[in-house]
Amino acid sequence: MSDMMENKLNEEELDVVSGGEAGSGYKVRPITPIWVRVTASSLNCRYSPNGKIAKVYERGHKLKVDGITTDGEWYRLLIYDPRGGTCYGYIAKRYTEKC
Repeated sequence: MSDMMENKLNEEELDVVSGGEAGSGYKVRPITPIWVRVTASSLNCRYSPNGKIAKVYERGHKLKVDGITTDGEWYRLLIYDPRGGTCYGYIAKRYTEKC
């Protein structure tokens, strides 16, 4: 599986973002990037918190997150957009654990 599909992105790639959906109304606070592991049987990654599903990750999948919504409920991560390019995605924090 490619590094992009495994969500292994270098610093340069984190600065280049295209695609995605804006206007979610959520504020995101940048954080020092950390790795988290999916604890649910499957976890929807969305284009915006509570928005349209971009992709689904299975239990045990490791993801690098670089932001959190100000309500503390959603992590932000850079994903490969199935429609093309890269964009930010959001996963529910409660279904993850730090690795």
